Amino acid sequence: MNASRHTLAITVLMLLACFAGAAETGAAWKTSAATGARAVYDDNVFLQDRNPMTVNAKGVAAEAGSMVYAASAALGATWQPDKLLALDIGYAPEFIRYQRFGSENHDDHRLNAGLHGQSGAWSYDAKGNLLIVDGSSDSPIFGQAGGTPAIGGEQVRSRRDQTATKVSGNLTYAACPEAFLRAVGAASFQDFRTAQEPTAGIGAIPGYANYVDRSEWSAGADIGWLAHKDLALVAGVRFGKQRQGNLLGLKNNCSNTLTRLLLGVEGKVCPSFSLKFLGGPDVRQYTDSAVAAGFDRTRAAHYAEGSTIWTPSKSDAFTLSMKDYLWLSSGGRGAYENTLYDFVWKHTFSKTWSTAAGFNYQKGDNLEYVTPANYRNDSIYTVSGGAAYALNAKTKLDASISREWSDSAVANKPGRDYVRWLVGADIKYTF
Repeated sequence: MNASRHTLAITVLMLLACFAGAAETGAAWKTSAATGARAVYDDNVFLQDRNPMTVNAKGVAAEAGSMVYAASAALGATWQPDKLLALDIGYAPEFIRYQRFGSENHDDHRLNAGLHGQSGAWSYDAKGNLLIVDGSSDSPIFGQAGGTPAIGGEQVRSRRDQTATKVSGNLTYAACPEAFLRAVGAASFQDFRTAQEPTAGIGAIPGYANYVDRSEWSAGADIGWLAHKDLALVAGVRFGKQRQGNLLGLKNNCSNTLTRLLLGVEGKVCPSFSLKFLGGPDVRQYTDSAVAAGFDRTRAAHYAEGSTIWTPSKSDAFTLSMKDYLWLSSGGRGAYENTLYDFVWKHTFSKTWSTAAGFNYQKGDNLEYVTPANYRNDSIYTVSGGAAYALNAKTKLDASISREWSDSAVANKPGRDYVRWLVGADIKYTF
């Protein structure tokens, strides 16, 4: 059993111990449990649209459809003895199986924990999420010209053996009714446990998708002024570091330190409309021993992150979130500007019926951070819709459909462009 499996086993045992404690300690504890099943048809499992394969005939299949079946569970516990301390923990395993492609079978284990509280003018909030994917340790081979699907083919990559960890927290002091001070910190780590293989030379596997570990941490402070009761203007600064692993042992990566200066706004513009946004310049200093020769080691980028929620009526909710920042390539030896927009509209007809529609846009542009031969500028678009029906207070049915397609702004791109449909249904029972 490797380190991640040990972590999983220990965390699950701790969670079960908390459930056992809940039965003994009474009112301070609240627990929840649910189970579910899902069936989906994926008409393009590997995000490949064209045959024959021009780089490697053994590449993953193009236009390969398959039924996908999943079974899941969710356990949760909350402990809140007083306002000063509230603890939330949860464990949600999911077991996914592909009817046609055993290489894509994987088990996902999601663990989360949160801690928050308040005492007078002081308040704090911390949370962490751990995802352990027990999947194939062999990366896919994309045998078509152009390399991996758009933006690294995350949908295929996410089934591989890996661990992803995210933690964040803040400590806020309400200095006076009109202002507050806040210390903040966040970190994320992605550890790929797939084998790396050469793609050129003796013993090479052309088209093999190598993945390298990557991480980021940042810490800083914000100061906020209340423009009115529920809306604050915010200024902040962040210091941190990004780390990118080396590919095939060659010391050539985009590890860097960062300094961000941020301005923004957060709170409620009116009772039905909330807004949160932070953005500003993002200065990077790349390490001398890491990036390739000739690379400008001091560079300015930008950072922006925000979300809005509009509830014009009791039946409708509109949510828009975005993030635009510099991130490190999972393929190694490069960085890219990553842009994300996500829009969702949910309409509730009654206590039993609701519908949802959404649009997602992603863009990855690495022009400023790689050699011209490795230039990529990809866009991915997704439209989706679904309906939910509550059979009773504990049982819920969902049906959904989505169309996803990509467009790559490079000349040699048959392996990067794709179209993918997903049609599925699931059932969830809450105990």
